[in-house]
Amino acid sequence: MQIFYLLLVFKEGVLCTAAADKNDDAKITHKALSDIIDKFTDKFGEILKNWSGDVRMFKDFDQVIDNILENGKIAEVPLKIPILKIFEKDFVKSRKQIAKKGLVLSEADLRGVQNQKPMWTSKRLPPQVITQGFLNKEQYKIAHFADGFHTISDIAEEAGVPRSEIDVMIDDLDGLGLLKFIDIK
Repeated sequence: MQIFYLLLVFKEGVLCTAAADKNDDAKITHKALSDIIDKFTDKFGEILKNWSGDVRMFKDFDQVIDNILENGKIAEVPLKIPILKIFEKDFVKSRKQIAKKGLVLSEADLRGVQNQKPMWTSKRLPPQVITQGFLNKEQYKIAHFADGFHTISDIAEEAGVPRSEIDVMIDDLDGLGLLKFIDIK
């Protein structure tokens, strides 16, 4: 089961709500709900003043909602997976082999392989990143979770470190030019 959250927008006496998941952008969803209310009040504003509660008069408005929400896809943002550049070449090669078979890597695939480490993850960053003070030993160890199969949340969970600390470390690794990001839809 996925975890959903509800967004509520109340405007001009109309409440509009949508269920979103962690891959949906809340700002985009909020704007879309506001747009729905605007269209709704433009079309039915006069009717709402004396509305008796019969929702059948709004039955054709679902098409407007579907258009605005792009059939529920408007706020989806690609999942960004960090990958150390030392792993990237092997990852791309693996992805091309998957594509040759007519398959596409999806978020569901990532969830199924979390506990299976690809062969290329045995590579390590040069230890100089520790001796030169760019990373400490714990950060060095955690950095190797950025293998193209762990989301930032997955890395935090597996390392037992708060997400906020992992976010800072990912930013540091990116700033050092050691990371790339892969978009998964």
